Amino acid sequence: MRRAGIYIAVALCVLAVGYARWELLRYWEDKSSLVGFADRAAVVAGRVSGDPDRRATSLRVPITVEAINGQSAFGHLLAVLPRETSLEYGDRVEVRGLIELPQAFETDTGRVFDYPGYLRVRGLSVVMQRAVLREHTPEFALLQPLYRLKHAFEHALESVLPEPEVSLLEGMLLGERGGLPSALLQAFIIVGLVHIVVLSGSNIAIVAEGMFRLLGAVPRLPRKYIFILGFAAIVLFALMTGGGAATVRAVIMGSIAIVARYLRRPEAALRALIIAAVAMVLWNPLVLWLDHGFILSVLATFGLITLSPYIETKLTRLPAWGHFNIRSIVATTLAVEIFILPALLYTSGILSFVSLPANVLVLPLLPIVMLLGFVAGLSALVHPLLGLIPALLAQVVLKVIILVAQGAAALPFASATVIPFPGWVVALVYVPITWLALRIYSRKPTN
Repeated sequence: MRRAGIYIAVALCVLAVGYARWELLRYWEDKSSLVGFADRAAVVAGRVSGDPDRRATSLRVPITVEAINGQSAFGHLLAVLPRETSLEYGDRVEVRGLIELPQAFETDTGRVFDYPGYLRVRGLSVVMQRAVLREHTPEFALLQPLYRLKHAFEHALESVLPEPEVSLLEGMLLGERGGLPSALLQAFIIVGLVHIVVLSGSNIAIVAEGMFRLLGAVPRLPRKYIFILGFAAIVLFALMTGGGAATVRAVIMGSIAIVARYLRRPEAALRALIIAAVAMVLWNPLVLWLDHGFILSVLATFGLITLSPYIETKLTRLPAWGHFNIRSIVATTLAVEIFILPALLYTSGILSFVSLPANVLVLPLLPIVMLLGFVAGLSALVHPLLGLIPALLAQVVLKVIILVAQGAAALPFASATVIPFPGWVVALVYVPITWLALRIYSRKPTN
């Protein structure tokens, strides 16, 4: 119990520091010269500050503003341009349009999506819908080669795989989900499989696990070199996907999960989780309140560390056949869902009744399809013909995953919509859940 008290005290300190920095950021944002131009047409000059996000009908470009109507200005703006616009990270641009303050909106489940908060976490304070590109000067930037490699890999996959399979694979490997049809994305949400559609800590853990198993098959290779090479592969994988904030978070959370599982030191993994969460909060305190992805990642990793080993010891009747370790998959799924369910119900309002069987069917297929997709993309970079065979095999597995998601979502009573409830209810629910998890965790040997 003393250990649990220490963890709770650290969490409260992080909340306090995060809140203090949040107030400072709010003060700084109020001084931003961009807010004063809201609801006014303007010509904005600046640099592309992130990888442009190409959607079905538009290109969403974050811009670091340097001037508005010829006058010096500072801040960050999201410009929505036609989809066919060609821009890269680091390019100098000049766009024209109406500067607007982002507005929150209500979702189909009655939740209010805090769109202004979503953009604030990413450093964006205003938007320019239906922007017109007036000038464009290509310039080199440090991360530009990484983004170019990412897009080349995307184009290689698209040359050997059809839709919607290629969009699903790009979500797994690169964190892109803009190309998925809305009906299919909704099916993944309903059955509790949306976590595989985006680059997450679990996906990174899958990549790491595959590398560790492959390196473990090398005769006489010392264990420490297996971990060094394995984590080097994780870093290279992250760099290939562009190295954005979401990717960095996924790498951190996935690495912590691997530490917990392979080093057999859950105590070290929990400390690493606390340090990582504190560092990310200090870097950007807004993630504590406004970044649902950060919150869910921390909760999922915490549940994985504290509850998964205990739950697995209680599922002795379930089979464990090497790679297809049903017992481990069920334990991991239960542990993660116990901790993310209250937060998911608060943010999405969807309660899935088929999440557990859907995850048990799909999770064993992820390492296979991610490996096949990675090989197909690398091979197609050389020539599309070289990637056809692994792409065909990956397509078969992707079709199975899609079939499971669509079939489970079509079942009667597959999910239910929970009425909206206040945030303090979620906080109260997490108090006993966290206390119980830490109590179970503290009883487990940490050799």
